[in-house]
Amino acid sequence: MSRRPLDYQLNSALNRSKTKIITDPILITSVFVILVFGLICLYSASGQDVSMVTKQGIYIALGIFLMLLISLIKERYYRPFLINLFWIGLLLLIWVLFFPAQGYNTDRWIDLGFFGFQPSELVRLTLPLAVAYHLTRRDRKPDMLDWATVLFFILLSTFLVFKQPDLGTSIIVFMAGFLPVFLAGFPLSIIIAGIFSLGALSPLIWYNLSDYMKGRIFTFIDPNSDPLGAGWNIAQSKTAIGSGGIFGKGYLNGTQSQLDFLPESHSDFIFSVIAEEFGLVGVSLLFLLYAIIIYRIFKISFNANTQFSRVCSASLGFIFLIYLVINVCMVSGIFPVVGVPLPLISQGGTSIVVHLMAFGFVLSLKRVETW
Repeated sequence: MSRRPLDYQLNSALNRSKTKIITDPILITSVFVILVFGLICLYSASGQDVSMVTKQGIYIALGIFLMLLISLIKERYYRPFLINLFWIGLLLLIWVLFFPAQGYNTDRWIDLGFFGFQPSELVRLTLPLAVAYHLTRRDRKPDMLDWATVLFFILLSTFLVFKQPDLGTSIIVFMAGFLPVFLAGFPLSIIIAGIFSLGALSPLIWYNLSDYMKGRIFTFIDPNSDPLGAGWNIAQSKTAIGSGGIFGKGYLNGTQSQLDFLPESHSDFIFSVIAEEFGLVGVSLLFLLYAIIIYRIFKISFNANTQFSRVCSASLGFIFLIYLVINVCMVSGIFPVVGVPLPLISQGGTSIVVHLMAFGFVLSLKRVETW
């Protein structure tokens, strides 16, 4: 008897067993390693505060659950709802301006009792997803009405975050919204004209900056002008980074963080703690993990078979990279201090959950052709 029918049946069964369940072990493992390392660093940066680490761990567990859940959903099921998710985020941005939560340092939070969250973090995820969907919903190049519509809502979202006030996140929101516009083929000539227009409007922008934003820019230009005041954070951050040397001072042995010389060491300046305690070697290994994550995301984008998948995954990858670059340059004195956390490591439940949800969307866009 010929074995051909049996071989055919086996091959058919194998093909049917191929599933859209998304697995990228390299990406997922790299994310998990950074999350665990982040909890270890947070324990040191927070002055060995177990409650802060526990709370961060709860948010991580929630974020991982949402990441895995989203990764199992095929893109055709959630694409029609992306615009609605953006509307919800936009309404929450408006809500927080009029009804901010009490007990927080800034008017950026909505308090639900058992936890609080920042709507701006939600918008910086839903905005690029909605823009990518709107610009790729038809099998043709977007027209001027499409471009004008998305640019209006990008600027509106950026303005609402800026008014909270939150300069750092407003920059992130603008970039998050504009990246899919650029990747979808927005005319380069208009981009260049926009840059020149922004330069022409810089005096008006400066006039509308709050005092604390102007202070941060002045400190960036001349950190030594007020070393015991506005320049204290960046001066101590540079000291911590430089004193780490090649191999660092050792875990829990960083003087700048353990002796409370470094403010906000558990959030915006946690990279300085890592550099001080683990040195150049530790920082290099961390950068390697970040590079693996970004490479895997861009590889998913490169191999995508739809315009939406390519634009969406590439945009989320660039947003993650922008977070990393801004935070590291900020604590190193290359950029002004704008309050952008180190992704997956800095203390902050909303940021952690949203980053992990973004990975879920990226994984859902990956096509698995073989085991």
